[in-house]
Amino acid sequence: MNKSDLRKIISLLIVSGTFFHAVVDPVVAGDQEFDSSVAAILVKRCTECHNGFDLKGGLDLLSKTAVEKGGDSGPTLEAGDLENSLLWQRIASDEMPPEHPIPQEEKAVLAKWISGGANWGTDPIDVFRYSSENRAGYDWWSLQPITRPDPPEYSRRISKQKWNVANNSIDNFILAKLDEHRLLPSPPAEKEILVRRLYLDVTGLPPSPHDLQNALVDDSTDAYERLVDRLLSSPTYGERWARHWLDVIRFGESQGFERDKLRKNSWRYRDWVIDALNQDMPYDEFTKLQLAGDEIARDDMYARIATGFLGAGEWDEVGFSQRSPVFKRVVRQDQLEDMTSAITQTFLGLTVNCARCHDHKFDPILQKEYYQITAALAGTFHGQDIFVDVSTPAELDDNRKKSAVYEYRQNLAKEIGLSDFEIKQLGESKERYGDFSQYSIKSQEPPETHILLRGDPETRGELVQPAGIKSLKGVSAEFELPTDATDSRRRLALAEWIANKGNPLFARTMVNRLWHYHFGTGLVDTPNDLGFNGGQRSHPELLEWLADEFIQQEFSIKSMHRLILTSATYKQSSRSREDAKAVDAGNRLVWRRTPRRLESESLRDTLLAISGQLTSEMHGPGYFDFTTFNANSQFYEVFDPVGESFNRRSVYRTIVRSGRSPFMDTFDCPDPSTKSPNRSVTTTPLQALALMNNSFATRASTMLANRLVYEAGDSVEDQVVYLIRLAYSRNPTDEETEDLVQVIGQVGLVPVCRAVLNSNELVLVR
Repeated sequence: MNKSDLRKIISLLIVSGTFFHAVVDPVVAGDQEFDSSVAAILVKRCTECHNGFDLKGGLDLLSKTAVEKGGDSGPTLEAGDLENSLLWQRIASDEMPPEHPIPQEEKAVLAKWISGGANWGTDPIDVFRYSSENRAGYDWWSLQPITRPDPPEYSRRISKQKWNVANNSIDNFILAKLDEHRLLPSPPAEKEILVRRLYLDVTGLPPSPHDLQNALVDDSTDAYERLVDRLLSSPTYGERWARHWLDVIRFGESQGFERDKLRKNSWRYRDWVIDALNQDMPYDEFTKLQLAGDEIARDDMYARIATGFLGAGEWDEVGFSQRSPVFKRVVRQDQLEDMTSAITQTFLGLTVNCARCHDHKFDPILQKEYYQITAALAGTFHGQDIFVDVSTPAELDDNRKKSAVYEYRQNLAKEIGLSDFEIKQLGESKERYGDFSQYSIKSQEPPETHILLRGDPETRGELVQPAGIKSLKGVSAEFELPTDATDSRRRLALAEWIANKGNPLFARTMVNRLWHYHFGTGLVDTPNDLGFNGGQRSHPELLEWLADEFIQQEFSIKSMHRLILTSATYKQSSRSREDAKAVDAGNRLVWRRTPRRLESESLRDTLLAISGQLTSEMHGPGYFDFTTFNANSQFYEVFDPVGESFNRRSVYRTIVRSGRSPFMDTFDCPDPSTKSPNRSVTTTPLQALALMNNSFATRASTMLANRLVYEAGDSVEDQVVYLIRLAYSRNPTDEETEDLVQVIGQVGLVPVCRAVLNSNELVLVR
């Protein structure tokens, strides 16, 4: 029997209803049946390769006209004639789709449709209507309105054996999921470990021996909760969490590309982020100011500084200076894509920029909608914002005073003979405080925005107006702006659409980020992508509950921190368990606290803190750990600077895109040219070598030894106790004390300090 005969038999059996008895009753497809059944099969099985953009075999199956036209092999189907329809022949023989033949139930639906006249419904087929194995549709989970689930019940088996009671609703969701997989949670961490974890998580710094002792002796029932509140109220909280935000938004203080010129005044935006977080600015306001602060409060210096978000990325000076208007238009479109991707990935967890050249391949985002977003940014360019005209006399006077302080410190440094990178650094800070400008944006009259066919600026299609993404439920995509709306008014409309309480992605994306930074992995492990290509949700109901709680708390970030930090889930021990690893080796179910290595900035800050070198100076121009000169392009040579001006927290380091720090890079400091929602965590021999031999680390070892002698006295035992308290936030065991006293007697205090700074217990947060 040949293939042709086999196809005839299969066709007859399907049409007669005897081949698959579970599906013998589908009615001949009319318009509604086509949309609900036939179109869904075509989208799920066929249109990945046969659509308006990918025409395998020259065939497009999305529209009636295209189907009737056929492809390279001729007409696709004969309405009412199943046997002579080429489409059916390919499907019946399992030739198409090649890797995953269509199930017999779906073949029956298609056979009935063709035999019944191949009636068509919505034309062209709306591919976004249906989620499939290859893409998300309108029903994708992250696009739906947020619904608040009730905290689930969990078995008494768990509560009696481990936690007694859940601290808050987070624990109910975690325990229920563990119970579902027959897993037990881990017991609470020891108090010393928990205190160190909390300090490093919230402030990025270890507790001082004094703070540690106070925390350990406080046995009141609410001691831990009060410690959480105190740390969240500390200015160091903003310094720590601002660094996370700067990672996400690709913040750098040079322009990148070939020239990579230094931006000496971008620090004002960094300080704005620190202050906004410390003040617990509601997240919706935090968002709106960064997108349209110049429209929201035109005469407010600090509102305009917030728009530094839009200018935080790279700027192609060479591209924009080209004589060719064609090339300039290409460069401008690249810049608009950079801003669009930064905005939509940061605030919505959507890769809208993937729709620049065609409809999104994986998420229900039209190419038209991408250009609607760019239309809201069409008048936004990088540039300098001068604040003198909007600054109050008090603001001007405050900056002048700070500039004068640096001038005094510079003169004093000269008198007492401090190093030349010290004297020069103080002079740089004086000049930069006196500069009342910031690199942010320059607003222009918005030009028309057209859909660019295949993303080509020279092939303009339909004219579009600023608008959002229709597939997001709960918020209207229409901005309802006049066609002559100004640049800042367009951005405000975009900001209001993004930060709308009904926008389901706004709250979901942020609470997932907070979970990611507290636990090392988000409830969705791709913080910038909650679409089809993103990770799977580990706890769907918990994510919904947190998103709704965030809204109920009026977008208070600190309230969400407090909720997470006071949960029994957060307080778990980090010890591994073979039984749990066998079920969930990656700890996605959160059966323990995953140990994490200190990020590069926290590691540097910790070494400075425990060696007694860290200065507490906040705000202002960042320090330079490089020398630089300009010869058409900017060149940087990074070095290890010595002096009090450089011993500030790492968030105040001036970050240039082509001047990377070898020490920081060794510990996976991200490239500021790219968005870094997830930091890489590598383990290499270079890390041990850096902590052992790098000049910064060896200097910290010497300074730590000096501190031990000065503050602990001449007793070697007292020095050992103080060393362990500083480095590990605990008391040493008797065995450790005995061993370290013996080693210090043999090799001295400095080598022991170097060894401690290179130890796992120091660089890991358990």
